[in-house]
Amino acid sequence: MQNSSNNVKVKLVNTLFLFGIFISCFIFSPFVLDFTLTPRFITFSLFICLSLYFLSRTGFAFKVDIDFILLFYILYVLFCTALIFYSVNTAESLFEVCKLLLGLFAFLFTYFALKQSPDYFIHALLKFSVIVVFIGLAFACYQFAGLNKESLYLITGLNGHKNLYSSFLFLNLFFLVKTIYTLSKPWKIAAFITIFFTLVVIALLRTKAVWIGCGVALLASVALHLYASGKKKFAVQFYLVLIISVLIANVFFLFVLQPIISKGINYNAKIDPSLSSKKELDNERLILWDKSYGMFKKHPVIGVGPGNWQIHFPDQTLNGLWRAEDLNFTFQRPHNDLLWILCETGIIGFNLFLLFLFSLLLFLEKTLRLSAKGSEIGRNLILSISFIIGFFTISFFDFPKERMEHIIWINIIFGISYFYIKQNNFLRSIWHFTASKQSFNLPITLFLFLVVVGIFRYRGEFFTRKMYDHKNKGQNDQLILAAKKAQSFAYSIDPTSVPLLWYTGNAYASIGNYEQARWDFINARELNPYNRNVVNDLASSFTFNKEIFQAKKYYREASRISPRFDGPKLNLTAIYINEKNYKAADSCLKTLFHDSERRTNYQRMVDAFLLERR
Repeated sequence: MQNSSNNVKVKLVNTLFLFGIFISCFIFSPFVLDFTLTPRFITFSLFICLSLYFLSRTGFAFKVDIDFILLFYILYVLFCTALIFYSVNTAESLFEVCKLLLGLFAFLFTYFALKQSPDYFIHALLKFSVIVVFIGLAFACYQFAGLNKESLYLITGLNGHKNLYSSFLFLNLFFLVKTIYTLSKPWKIAAFITIFFTLVVIALLRTKAVWIGCGVALLASVALHLYASGKKKFAVQFYLVLIISVLIANVFFLFVLQPIISKGINYNAKIDPSLSSKKELDNERLILWDKSYGMFKKHPVIGVGPGNWQIHFPDQTLNGLWRAEDLNFTFQRPHNDLLWILCETGIIGFNLFLLFLFSLLLFLEKTLRLSAKGSEIGRNLILSISFIIGFFTISFFDFPKERMEHIIWINIIFGISYFYIKQNNFLRSIWHFTASKQSFNLPITLFLFLVVVGIFRYRGEFFTRKMYDHKNKGQNDQLILAAKKAQSFAYSIDPTSVPLLWYTGNAYASIGNYEQARWDFINARELNPYNRNVVNDLASSFTFNKEIFQAKKYYREASRISPRFDGPKLNLTAIYINEKNYKAADSCLKTLFHDSERRTNYQRMVDAFLLERR
């Protein structure tokens, strides 16, 4: 009787977790800068916290086995957590690690739910997936305005961006396909219809990364079906293949990929040495990848820290990225999740992640090899392997690891795959323990902290939005107040990687409080030392305080970061003119890229003095 009561309670916990997954796909807020990311982060953190709390009240004894797959995942998350204290911007690092923790617990909860009530959980999950995709498709139809490129970018479903919506549809294809051979006839029909329209939308959205991912998943599925139905299956030494796979991935990313990228950039330049803005835009991703390697080479062992790619990227200079230099466009990610992991966590973090991923795939293959020909478990294994490979193909060209819904659903696929492996007893435990009621106190506290982090991030974006309004209206006092309310241990820079203290520094300068402005610029540089505007304005604050040596140093640094950014060069020219160093001023003016009234006046002045000296 006690067992039956506990099972009912566990089922209720699973329902709560499923409801959290479902709600996290839809919730958004129009009051913050990113409508979906932070609201979904808070929602899922809260549901995980509640699920853990109610799980602790069931009195159920949980046996936890730490095996190779789980060990590598935990070590990867722990390593990233340790990097928070090394990162330049700890707030961004903290948020990134919090997302990793949510992914890990989505993985663990999925496995636990399947272990306790597999039919109930998987059936409910598949039904949720059909509903989620159907509602997303309805939104996409509402957003549809035409087949031209600009109109297609308005089709975001419930995911905030065309490409992210397309990759989210790909992830859900896993569950839709699984629905066809798992649920009853009405749901099969609904799944067939939903798959058809999903494929139509994916085709219309023209997200090449997702097209490639679909192709790779299909090819992998066909190859695995042939492999599973073959008479001979090759037995492999797991550890040997794991090591070889990781080594091949390292060789590819560390020695092969960058030369290919460089050749691609050089080839594009040879086609038209004077690249137009459109052609340069097409070349942009290759340049981002190339500069990411420059960042990695400076921090090869442990990287720059989670969430800090955006901080360190301008250190490689913005040269070649016309949108960044001339349009003040910023980059927050390299559009390659694996390269992103390499840059932010270095060789150690990258290999821990690879060990988890390849261990999972290799054990799936081993389970497939030993499963009965044409069995349901065989179909499930083929589906898991194909979609995991397809997803990471997409990740090679895009950034799904940034978004909460992608993190949740790929980790559900990981959890389902892990369950299939454990179900067949192929994994040896390295360490195991029984979780008591007290064991839940730490994770519950941890996820309460995650909810707090999310609330502070939400508050930060809310007041940053108000700060922008005050900036546009020239309301400096209100801007400073809004920026102070936005800042916290969990939020210090806006979505364009500009520290909030840069905005307050400029506001203080506008109202004549130059000393406070200088301190804000100094502290802003601590949060983002390679933002060209921060460095330029810090130099100007040193100029105002007659610290000319420091001013020159930072004007030169701003010019190095962004060679086409004329502001620091004009300011440096003004210093040279005041020092009567007209040759240096003339040389500085010759490096400018844009015409302006200030440039013309300086050039006229310098030419006059140089003519006098002749």
